[in-house]
Amino acid sequence: MASAVQRILVKVIFYISIAIWGCRGILMMLSTIIKFSKVLFVKKNRSQLPSCATDPSLGTHDSLTLNFRGETSACSVRSLKIKYVANGKSGLPLMLCIHGFPECWYSWRHQLKEFSSKYRVVAIDLPGYGDSDKPADKDFYSVTSLVDTIAQIIIELGYESATIVSHDWGGALAWNFAVNHADKCEQVIVMNAPNAVGFQKGFTFKQYCMSWYMFFFQLPWLPEFMMSCCDFQFMNDCFRGAWGVTDKSRLTDEDVEVYKYSLSSWEARNSAINYYRRNNMLSRDHFRGKKFKLECPVLLIWGTEDQALSLELAAKSANASDLITLEYVEGASHWVQQDNPEEVNRLMWEFLNSSSSYGRLDVEPSFGALSPDYGLSPEGPEPDLSPEIEL
Repeated sequence: MASAVQRILVKVIFYISIAIWGCRGILMMLSTIIKFSKVLFVKKNRSQLPSCATDPSLGTHDSLTLNFRGETSACSVRSLKIKYVANGKSGLPLMLCIHGFPECWYSWRHQLKEFSSKYRVVAIDLPGYGDSDKPADKDFYSVTSLVDTIAQIIIELGYESATIVSHDWGGALAWNFAVNHADKCEQVIVMNAPNAVGFQKGFTFKQYCMSWYMFFFQLPWLPEFMMSCCDFQFMNDCFRGAWGVTDKSRLTDEDVEVYKYSLSSWEARNSAINYYRRNNMLSRDHFRGKKFKLECPVLLIWGTEDQALSLELAAKSANASDLITLEYVEGASHWVQQDNPEEVNRLMWEFLNSSSSYGRLDVEPSFGALSPDYGLSPEGPEPDLSPEIEL
């Protein structure tokens, strides 16, 4: 009886939140329309990748096709093309880079160059983004389905396991991948994305307000329209506005054009928003009933000026397991690997050298200084958060 009442209460809160924050999203959209009314329906032709994304030093553009068997696929998708960019010699250990919202493979441009001497670095367009296929079936975007897709990508690339590097939505998938496919993880690096334990323990009222967009995205078609109106002003605001990088020289207008290209079609925007619609607070398949138990080391990198995810989420996430190392990047925004790539790369090398099953990679990091802990670095697991936590 108590659990039934709790489920009803969660649903009521969920739908009331959609109504409240949906109104905020609509007001923000109207404000943008008024401010940029002259270009309301203007859309630049984005049929070709901007030249900065075709730089050969980033790697080779390619794609692979996954075929799903009926008994293992929970939705109607039977085949899926995944676009990727790869740098580094075939046969080197695989580093698989998974981006977040509203990005694409290009968010890993600095890491594609930096780590190609010791890794086969592969940065994918997640399903629904860029030149990857865009399944219309919303069930395909469940965490369970997406995590299984990542496992198949590794196999299709000719590997049994990989070092997973991730950010934002890619990070959410990486945490789940580490739990459900531990045999395919060498190491995991997550940037500005909490695990399920951290999100649950750190979801304060402040974070609830910061997460307003997650509720707005539950509305039909309006989020897709908002993203594209006034020639994708939403993307300008995300990357170079109040939510954007703190150092604007790190993410230029031309860089933003790559992300606009990635989500230029209605199908792409619908797919990107479906990640939120399919995996909301009413979903129960995030960990498939498993305990949160890590078997490989995880580095959690967190930009301290994130406007969407609080510092408390980082600390609570790190406390979920003794295998998690938390490092803050002072002054960096949510787009941490683009805002301060030198520091991020230094932290990555340090972690990879200390925890690699391949042995030391003989690369000495030479960037920057360690960031302060802001008083939130974990001082050991909290009493109520053991390494195994039933969700």
